[in-house]
Amino acid sequence: MKKLPPIFCWTKMGTESGEELAEIIRRKEWERQLGEGYFFWGIGQSLGANAKSAARDKTSICALFSPMHSKPKAIDTIPTQVVLWNAWIDAQGQIRQLPSHCFITSRASLPSGRRKDSHYALVCYSKKELTTQQENISISPDHLRNLTTNKSLGSSQVTAIVRTIGDLNANDKTKSYSVSFTAELRSPFYVQLAQPIILNKDEINNIKSLTALGDVRLWDTLVKHLRSRTLKEIDWVQGTLDLGETNQVLPSDSANSLGHSKAYTVS
Repeated sequence: MKKLPPIFCWTKMGTESGEELAEIIRRKEWERQLGEGYFFWGIGQSLGANAKSAARDKTSICALFSPMHSKPKAIDTIPTQVVLWNAWIDAQGQIRQLPSHCFITSRASLPSGRRKDSHYALVCYSKKELTTQQENISISPDHLRNLTTNKSLGSSQVTAIVRTIGDLNANDKTKSYSVSFTAELRSPFYVQLAQPIILNKDEINNIKSLTALGDVRLWDTLVKHLRSRTLKEIDWVQGTLDLGETNQVLPSDSANSLGHSKAYTVS
């Protein structure tokens, strides 16, 4: 990639749920391998009207991932509790299962101390390994605008679908971010998550140990084990997620993979 796309999704990433960024990217790469190219990147906020607007015109858009500049907050480095998300909510408000190999965590509480009751995930696809990509491109927030409002990005916007209004050049003194890797956002672009379960200290330690060990098969076994805690508690019926004018059929976990059927699951 030599220049920014006219419209793309930009997300800034860093330490979260007590995991360093390198650990998160490593297990997202494993998820991509297990999902035949599909992986789901957790985000803390809805993409709202921007995603609906983009989905009306496109079946996919580029997603760019940049490391944050700021140091992580204590609540992200040492969270009081960590939850694992197990389901998504369709357009009719029904709860649907995520594929059993998907692994999306977040801290359990907001900075205010109130229980976190919502989380979201980007629906990503990449043929290339996330850990080996090298993108010689930079992003300046001053050269971006929110897609639907045309307003500048807010300081609290970690993830947004944006429009490019100018290219960053060598003489530009504005704040810029590097790009670690890219992917496609595929319809429906993002989903709201549901059914979180709290991970205990032993489970968190196992997650860290297996991530460091680097064996994708052992990792897959652990994830399926953790996810199995909710498999009998929810009615896993196949459903359709309607985002704007785009419909995407998301199967139950009987397919157990993103790449084998007529359509595949999100996040």
